[in-house]
Amino acid sequence: MWAGIFFSISLLPKVLAESISSYPPGWEYWPEVKETMIYPAASELPSNISLFSQESLRAYNWVNQSQGTVVTIRVHPDKMNQYLTHGPYSDGPTIVAVSEDAQMIWVTEHLGGEAIFGSYNTKGQDISHTHQTLKPEYCDRCHVSYQEFCPHGVCSDFDEHFTNIR
Repeated sequence: MWAGIFFSISLLPKVLAESISSYPPGWEYWPEVKETMIYPAASELPSNISLFSQESLRAYNWVNQSQGTVVTIRVHPDKMNQYLTHGPYSDGPTIVAVSEDAQMIWVTEHLGGEAIFGSYNTKGQDISHTHQTLKPEYCDRCHVSYQEFCPHGVCSDFDEHFTNIR
């Protein structure tokens, strides 16, 4: 009996929380460096965007009931200079991508110089288990595949849609 209870408890964290990065309290006060959008699922993507952007937009076009959403990118204030020079990054929460419409936050954090990932709702609850593209392994695969757009694990088409830091 105890073995069954122990086995069940040992599986609990894997079932309930799959994000590797932590939820960064106070992210809403971080400077906004970029505003972009996820196009609705039925949209034709602009022809002038990078393959990285096309793949990202296709991967997440289901967000907000496939209706599209504005996504803001916010950088931890202590890491702004690292972001502007494309890394490397010190340990801790680094950057978030936020969809207010879908109440989702994608988090990139650094640990030992490596990027780790997580997906949360705006209340801080792990949602990485709700869709395959929200799992940290999916994030890692894409960030590694597109290293030219994701130096040190932080993805951005720095020339596309760059806004003034707010």
